[in-house]
Amino acid sequence: MRKKILITLLCILPLTVTAQRDWSAIEIGVTELSDGIYRLFVNNSVAVVVSAGEDGLLVIDAAWEQSTDRLMEEIGKITDAPVSYLINTHIHGDHTGGNKVVGKGATIIAHPAVREFLSTEQRRGETIIPPFPESALPTLLVDDRKELQFNGEPVQIRHLPGGHTNSDLVIFFPTSNVLVLGDLLFADYFPFVDVSNGGNPIQFLENVSRIINDYPEDVTIVGGHGPVYSMKQLKKWHADLSETFSTLQKAKEQGMTAEQMKENRVLKQWEQMGSFFITEDRWIDTLYPFL
Repeated sequence: MRKKILITLLCILPLTVTAQRDWSAIEIGVTELSDGIYRLFVNNSVAVVVSAGEDGLLVIDAAWEQSTDRLMEEIGKITDAPVSYLINTHIHGDHTGGNKVVGKGATIIAHPAVREFLSTEQRRGETIIPPFPESALPTLLVDDRKELQFNGEPVQIRHLPGGHTNSDLVIFFPTSNVLVLGDLLFADYFPFVDVSNGGNPIQFLENVSRIINDYPEDVTIVGGHGPVYSMKQLKKWHADLSETFSTLQKAKEQGMTAEQMKENRVLKQWEQMGSFFITEDRWIDTLYPFL
């Protein structure tokens, strides 16, 4: 029951924030990562990546529905080209909510689970989110690997199953040496693992390990949340998460319950990682059933 309540709270959080936010005033930081590739950091929270060039515009993730006016305003400062492709890294509304505007007239790319999720009415407590219109749904579905040629370089799209969700895609621009991980990276923070939608914290750690092994040492890494990372930083983040798992595992072997772990602050060494979305206590709740 506690886990169900937690998942519900995590799902409705963006809706609660929506009611309180002046969307027209949100800040969007823009960083050029490589020639023609930019990260737009929406409200200091959610990353959107743009490739702009001779073939037009490719966008990775669309942030919230309510932020699309500001997002498109900032994209317009980079290029006035229409969006040719929109890639959704996974199902969540802070990455797919803007599909109706950002993806208008574009080919939307995602894992099949994203199309299924967005095609279905969603309930968040008393709030009902209707299915997305067909124009905002993915039509190019990737359940393994896909490569596009766009703006003078390959765009390599890869599905890594069962980490953050069952729908996670990572996108690599090998010429520009930019890697986009979606929510397989909450840079500097404990990640949200959506077990209700196919996520698994053990698989999450394994997927990050695969990423570390499979991509260049000097790659520029963009996660769904937090700062831009180097591979060295990703390795450190993965090592810290792995150590929290080991710490909790030892505590459980010693007979401690999840509540006792929280009371004794067994993750106090990593308290700064709990300062964004997933707190120390929520990270314990996430890991405890898998220890």
